[in-house]
Amino acid sequence: MNLIEKKSDTIFYLKIVVKPNAKTQEILIENNYDYFLIKLTSKPLLNKANKELLKLLKKKLDINLNQIKFISGLKSRNKLIQISYYKKIDEKNILEKLIG
Repeated sequence: MNLIEKKSDTIFYLKIVVKPNAKTQEILIENNYDYFLIKLTSKPLLNKANKELLKLLKKKLDINLNQIKFISGLKSRNKLIQISYYKKIDEKNILEKLIG
């Protein structure tokens, strides 16, 4: 699976590996476009890293929190996240928003 998998014109899955307790918050592409490596400053305690991840995705993708859903990996570093848009968008636009 690529780092962004299109499910429909408005629904996409993001393959993410989280590195909590990092010095800076950062989004990188790893292993030849295999997954996003997202460095978070929060510790993985009391769901703080997941909350930081949701806030970061909300801000970068310009969507509401209710448009982001954990498919798998709630308690793991490897996560599969579903994002939903209200209008048609393509993978290139999502990648530009996250990395650009």
